[in-house]
Amino acid sequence: MSMQTRFAFAAAVFAAGASVAMAQQGMGVSPVRPQYEFPASTSKQDSSAGSVQLGDSPFYLAPFIGAAIGQDSNLFQTRDNEKDSVFYVISPGFKIDARGPSLVLLASYLGGFGYYKDSRDDDYQDHTVRTSLDWLATREAAFHLGYDFLRAHDARGSTDRPSGNEPDVYELSTPTVLFAYGQKDARGRVEAWYSDGAKRYKNNREFTVGSDRDTKEAGVTGYFRVAPKTSILVEYRKTDLDYKLSTSPLSGEEERIYAGVTWDATAAVSGTIKAGQLKKRFNSPVLEDFSGTGWEGLVTWMPRTYSKVDVYSYRQPVESTGIGTFVLSEATGVSWQHGWSSYFSTEAGARFQKDKYQGNPRSDDIWSAGLKANYKFRPWLTLGAEYLYTNRDSNQPIYEFDRHIWFLTAVATL
Repeated sequence: MSMQTRFAFAAAVFAAGASVAMAQQGMGVSPVRPQYEFPASTSKQDSSAGSVQLGDSPFYLAPFIGAAIGQDSNLFQTRDNEKDSVFYVISPGFKIDARGPSLVLLASYLGGFGYYKDSRDDDYQDHTVRTSLDWLATREAAFHLGYDFLRAHDARGSTDRPSGNEPDVYELSTPTVLFAYGQKDARGRVEAWYSDGAKRYKNNREFTVGSDRDTKEAGVTGYFRVAPKTSILVEYRKTDLDYKLSTSPLSGEEERIYAGVTWDATAAVSGTIKAGQLKKRFNSPVLEDFSGTGWEGLVTWMPRTYSKVDVYSYRQPVESTGIGTFVLSEATGVSWQHGWSSYFSTEAGARFQKDKYQGNPRSDDIWSAGLKANYKFRPWLTLGAEYLYTNRDSNQPIYEFDRHIWFLTAVATL
């Protein structure tokens, strides 16, 4: 099994077995919007991950099921009166793909069913559906259509809203369209995209009604090759935020004008770094607008084909969940994936994040670190173990907490 396949499969293992923890920690997420690449035109690469062809059709199906058992030392992320609980997660899912030379259809489903032994009110049922259609119209022009649907939850204590008697459940639907012109090695390339997200909360409405919103984003990026494997880029991105509560003052828009560089200069090092002007404007004349510097960066170093180090950083606005007008978030992190053999791999990561609440004096420093290991016990069964730690310091001590999460995972495929 190649290292690339090992990394891809490890990601699937993690998503199926233990998505609860990493999502709460915010680790392992790339801050950089990647360049568009037309998907590979063959499904053979999925055969090793347990896919089967559906009759004589071009469709391949790859089902899997994951399970996790673990311990959360601070379920509600509180400074005092910490609540710990054993938890269980069952994650069934599947991928379907059909690929031709110029047309690729992908679809996937991932379920997450969580159960807390000592806090049954916090049980949850999450569902994620993703679909996409890619069409290579000519050698230079490609179109991408996508639609994602999530029915997910905000765990109690994970937002700044008051908590109800159960997690806040929401639905998020996001159609997307993208047009890319220019081959990857061309002197110039351009990508233009649009997305229209609609987020609606389904319960605890006395606390969540103010968080319903539509998020429309449009952008364009131009790439200009200045060396065989190096391009400079210019990007413009505009985001419209429309809160559905008529009395909400948080509706407005964000605007980014970035310039940067993307490169794959050697077999070992690649990356994208971009920075520039970041603006956030509110429709309400009462709230103060923001204008400053924003950035996104990701550098990947592969000293060996079986070892990869990612270093990332970003500065971006995050929507308020109850305190301040928004949060200006800066984060820097590193992760190291290493395949010790064809059946054993590990990943370690660390991250520092600083959140400054605009319109409120609160400021948080968040440290997190994690370690996980995967063991391919059988061709169809992978076992794993993971530990995650989070510490939040704040200039308002009531928001400080420490949290330890450990869990064991198993993922079965065909």
